[in-house]
Amino acid sequence: MHRDATVAPIGGPVSEVVTVAKRDLKAGERLDGVGGFCAYGLIDSAVAARRIAALPIGLSEGCVLRRDIAKDEALSFDDVISPPGRLAEALWREQNTRWPLPTIGSRAAPARELQTGEVG
Repeated sequence: MHRDATVAPIGGPVSEVVTVAKRDLKAGERLDGVGGFCAYGLIDSAVAARRIAALPIGLSEGCVLRRDIAKDEALSFDDVISPPGRLAEALWREQNTRWPLPTIGSRAAPARELQTGEVG
């Protein structure tokens, strides 16, 4: 109405909604996506999510588990086989290329960092 932006981008993603197991999941299970019985989403900083290659909840539907996953464990791309040829995943990967995040190291984030966003 007044041509004032209510939300303005700051130059790339700052958070991700990562996929977390609702229950113990078995290798070979197919994830049912947002609102399903397999997983829920938790918001995390984009830096922490990328550090562990976290699977975004929006890309979880149709993925098949490579290994057993314990309840409340965050899932990574390494844990799943993604359906081939998904446009949403291709666009998500293009977005990450366009807005790279600072390199923080290759260690997995401790649970405290995932819950609080604190590094250290």
